[in-house]
Amino acid sequence: MTVGRDYMLRKGDGPSSPKFFLDTQLVPRLVDAAGSAEVTLDRAARAAGVRPSLLLAGAAGTLAMATTATLRALLKKRRARHTRADAAAEPRKVGNESVATL
Repeated sequence: MTVGRDYMLRKGDGPSSPKFFLDTQLVPRLVDAAGSAEVTLDRAARAAGVRPSLLLAGAAGTLAMATTATLRALLKKRRARHTRADAAAEPRKVGNESVATL
């Protein structure tokens, strides 16, 4: 693509509809949510008498521990399910012969 002399002088019709939605709907809501979270954190820090960074670190640590425990439980269930399926698919021995079960 070659850039002509008037490349920066041409004005488009405006932003695309996804960018317009992002700029007018999504970004203001995210900024409002972040602001309210900041105010809530500040109020909780004042009430507890600790720095906001300590509360934020504690919340992040709690969230990380809860996520780890949930993932471990899900993986344990998945492994147990596969173990049962593998055990059911193994052939059983009857005497000296191996008999496959269906």
